[in-house]
Parts: sequence; structure tokens; C-alpha cells
Amino acid sequence: MANPDDIIPRDIRFGILGNAQRHWLEDDIIKTVLIDGLSVFLPEGERFFIRSLKHYAAKMPDRQMAAEINGYAVQEAFHTREHEEYNRAMMSLGYDVEAMEKPIRFGFEVVKNPLHRLAITCAIEHMTATLSTLTLRHPDLLDKAAPAYRRLWMWHALEELEHKAVALDVLQAATPEMSRWQRYMLRVLGMNGTLLPFLVIFLRNVPIYARADGVKTGLRFWLRFIWVTLGYPGYWRRCLPNVLRYYLPGFDPRNSDDAELMRKGREWLANDMPPGSGAAPAGKAG
Repeated sequence: MANPDDIIPRDIRFGILGNAQRHWLEDDIIKTVLIDGLSVFLPEGERFFIRSLKHYAAKMPDRQMAAEINGYAVQEAFHTREHEEYNRAMMSLGYDVEAMEKPIRFGFEVVKNPLHRLAITCAIEHMTATLSTLTLRHPDLLDKAAPAYRRLWMWHALEELEHKAVALDVLQAATPEMSRWQRYMLRVLGMNGTLLPFLVIFLRNVPIYARADGVKTGLRFWLRFIWVTLGYPGYWRRCLPNVLRYYLPGFDPRNSDDAELMRKGREWLANDMPPGSGAAPAGKAG
């Protein structure tokens, strides 16, 4: 079980709308869309995650588990607020966020069964934790990012790492009648039902995004997209091994270096955020 004291909600405002910028990562549309495209998913996704876990909160006899869920929900609520502003910033630059969000909203709305919602939440939390671990292990990937965007994504990565085990803890506690293998199959089906739709929607959204910049997504564009994701820097290639770990029967989301990564992330956040931003000192609640 996660330590609720490690889950630190930080009420920080990053002012993305006031600092909206095209191609904010190395003046590179492909590197930028790989990250902006994630923000399109997040407000709908985070509301879905909160509802999924809150459904089980009152049924948790363990007070520590209830504290985990509460800390998780508060963190995700702040993420939702900041990514709603982030997406409004994209809209102000002419990106058709509504068209990109439409299939995402539909995908979450069709899942009605609480246990299925929880399994999907577990899968997506593992995917976001994987990206967050990459970000905190290799902060140089954002060295040339516009400052407001870099701060937001480092903050988000830290908090995703802090609460990355909560959804799976809730799944374990919510299914005491299930055998280990039944729970494993539920977890795997949740990932199978998440990973392919995510990739399809993400790739479908890339041309919509590029259109706002007057960029044609022809063969040359997609060849470079493949190079950036699978070659160098190889964001998706670097993430794939940890994503696939989810399919191991004895999978545990906790890694041996989590504590050190969180320590570094908290120090980075405390040192990089401007005074009065609301950033908490390392290890203390904001």
C-alpha cells in the first residue's frame, strides 16, 4: 500500500493561457504535439479517474486507503484545472481541441460498469506513471522547453509518480472475492481495452493539430514522427518496456528508485518555481 504522506496535493497555477506558445518544445511541431496531444486527453480522463476511485472510497474499511484516495482525488482535481487552462491556451492558438476531445469524451462515457472503470483507470495510471518516470529520470528532455510548460509537466510527472499505486491498491481492496488470476485477467483486459484506442485516437488527432499550423502530414511528416517516437529521442520506445511490465502476473507498480525520483522532483519543483507560485517545499503539503 502507498504511504498517504507521499501524496502531496500542490495548488499551483502555471499560467499557460497567459504564456500560450506554438511549438514550445525546441520549436519542433512533432515533439510538441506528442505532449500537447496528451493534455487533450487529461481533463476528461482525470474526471473519469476521480469518479472511478471515489465510487469505492466509502467502501474502504482501511482509513489509510481512504486517505490515499482523497490525496489522489485532490491531486487530480488540480491537474484537471491546469490542463483545462492548457487546452484553452491551445484553442487560443487556433487548435481545434473540441474536435480532438470528442472521441475521448465518448470513449469514457460508454464505460458504465464501476469495476471496468476501475480497471481502465489502473491501466491509464500505469501509462501516465511510465511517462512521468521517463520525465523525472531524464529531465533534460524538457531542458529546451518554454519555462511555463516545463514547470507544469515536471509538476505533473512528480504527482503522477506519488500516486501511481493508488488505483491498483483500490482494485486489490475492492475485489477480495476474486482469485489472483481473475484479478490479473481483469487488469489485462483493462489495458487491452485502453492501449489500442488511445493510440488510434492520438494518431487521429495529430493531423487535426498539424492543420492549425498549416503543416501537411504527408510521408515525410510521418517518417519523422516515427523517428522521434521510436528512434531518437525515442519517447515511445523508451516507455514500451515498462508499459509491457503491466502484463506480468506479479506486476507491482513500485520501482526501487521511486523515492529518489520523487526527492529529486520535489527539489526541482521547489527550486524552479517562482516565488508566490504556491509550490511547497520538498516533502511538505501545499
